[in-house]
Amino acid sequence: FKPIPLILLVGQVSLQAGIVAMRKGAFDCFTKPVDHHDLLKAIERAAALANQASQDGMIGDCDVMLKLKKQISRVAPLDTTILVGGESGTGKELVAQAIHRQSQRADREMLSVNCAAIPESLIEAELFGHVKGAFTGATSDRSGLIESADQSTLFLDEIGELPLEAQSRLLRVLQEGEIRRVGSTERTYVDVRLIAATHRNLLEMVSKGQFREDLYYRLNVIELRCPPLRERGEDVLLLAEFFLNAIQTQMARPELRFSQDAQQAIQQHHWPGNVRELANVIERAVVLCEGPLIDALDLSLQSHGSNPPQFSAGEQRRPSENRPMMSLEDYFQHFVLSHEEHMSETELAKRLGISRKSLWERRNRLGIPRRKDEGSD
Repeated sequence: FKPIPLILLVGQVSLQAGIVAMRKGAFDCFTKPVDHHDLLKAIERAAALANQASQDGMIGDCDVMLKLKKQISRVAPLDTTILVGGESGTGKELVAQAIHRQSQRADREMLSVNCAAIPESLIEAELFGHVKGAFTGATSDRSGLIESADQSTLFLDEIGELPLEAQSRLLRVLQEGEIRRVGSTERTYVDVRLIAATHRNLLEMVSKGQFREDLYYRLNVIELRCPPLRERGEDVLLLAEFFLNAIQTQMARPELRFSQDAQQAIQQHHWPGNVRELANVIERAVVLCEGPLIDALDLSLQSHGSNPPQFSAGEQRRPSENRPMMSLEDYFQHFVLSHEEHMSETELAKRLGISRKSLWERRNRLGIPRRKDEGSD
């Protein structure tokens, strides 16, 4: 059975019970009386997340993701070799898992290996296995990952990091369906579906002699592309909600939500680290946030490549090579104290990219009082 997202409506006397329920996995909790608009948005988010997670484990319904999912559904049953391209952190392994789950090999576990994480001196033994005495430390026969993945799927991440000698061995697996353990002349036949992934330009590596051309064309029977997060539109908020729900439940902080400022900051950020960066940013915000709302400053996105608040030409500050980078909290304090004499609270909040309420809360947190003559402006 598919899990059904649970949204609770509770009275004030039942609020603690609602919090406990969220810690046990409920999606959200509202105190009566409920704003119907907020409730509807929560229902839509819960339904979208449940639908995405139950279908293929890949969150997102923008055009490029729908196209990718359609391609996966088409090629998964064909048992052909697939090359998955895309920037780091875009979820290439999730694509491989989705392909495997929809394939005829889904009853066996998919094995995964990151070629960049294994020392060059050990990569052949890890992939192809070895016999006793093949090298120092080889005290017994051992099967490799390719042999262990017989009748299943093997995912080779960062295939561009594979040494040329190992590339030759892998080519033989694809051409003949056979392996030879390191130190052995005996052939072992295997039936393995190979899915490879890379963030590098393999054709460029071929032209430089860094990657075998024949292996490239053997791998690139079907090529899929994982889109970067900046091309996925509204998916970024859907993913942020997914990570927030998962992380806050794990950390027993289910009361957290994104403020409108945080949502805007998430949508405007360039996300050079893609989905991996987004997950890390949300986890850090859950850890550091002090209130029930995660605001834009809690996300600390300026230190991760987003644009800082804009100054006029006369006040634009230039970075100094000898000056250490200012933390966001220090930047907030410096900006407010430097500009509050000639800016209203509304103007300060606008320049910082946050709401007046967030500005007031952050002032209190850092002990920065409002000017005595500041009215409601």
